This record gives sequence, C-alpha cells and structure tokens, in this order.
Amino acid sequence: MSATYESVVLFAVVVFFGYAFSALFSYTVRPGVTGPIDWAFRGWLFLVLGVYFAWFWSRGHRTLPMKTFEVRVVDTRGRPLTPARAALRYVCAWATLLLPAGAASHGGPAWLLLIPVAFFWALFDGQRRTLYDRLSGTRLVIDPAAARR
Repeated sequence: MSATYESVVLFAVVVFFGYAFSALFSYTVRPGVTGPIDWAFRGWLFLVLGVYFAWFWSRGHRTLPMKTFEVRVVDTRGRPLTPARAALRYVCAWATLLLPAGAASHGGPAWLLLIPVAFFWALFDGQRRTLYDRLSGTRLVIDPAAARR
C-alpha cells in the first residue's frame, strides 16, 4: 500500500517538474522521436526523483507514505541512511528495473519476466530484503514509534 500511495505522490512530482522543464525549454513529447532534448528530459526526471528519494531516505527523513504506513529505510545496522547510501539505493532500484527492460528491447520480451525478481527476492532472503536493498546494504523496517515523530 505504501508503494501505491508513493506512486500518487510521485505522479504529482513528475507532473510539476516535467511541466517546469517543458516551460523552460519549450519541450513537447514527440512519440517515436528521440533527440538530445528527450534524453535531457529523461535525465532531468531521473535527477529530480533521485533527489526526492535521496532526501527522504537519508538522515531519518521519510516520505508522506512512509510516515503514514510507519516505515523507515535504514542501513544493515539499523542506522539512518547517509545521502550517499540513499542515492546508491535509488540507483540499484533503477538498475534492477532497467537491466531486464534493456535486455528485453534487444533480446525479446521474455526478459521482462525478470523485472519482478527484485521484489520476489524478499521471499527467499533471510532478512526479507529486496534485491536492490541487498545490493545497497539497506532494509525497510516497520517503526510504529516513528509515526509520532
């Protein structure tokens, strides 16, 4: 549920910053056409989302959905993430999504079946961590006391 709620918040973030980019650079999406401005737009959104998550995952900060569902992201020792560790988690999460998607674009759609592996990894992990949490040295914890902070 937290991820669903987060997607609603992220929709607003992407619309706001996407519109800002569009207004500053007179950018419009052209289906089927990819040029330097399209890559700049993608890079802009990647950066905006990276800053969003790195800020809210580091130093004990939490997003609104994380506060609502009493969830925190911590390192393997239970400490708040550093900004660098939060950024690493963000990059690892994207990598576990984009590597199968990239393989699918070159090797066939069967590679898309690997996308859920990052999440199903938690079913077999002794600490119930996703693949990107394992790679970045982080984990999610339920913290009812944090909801009151």
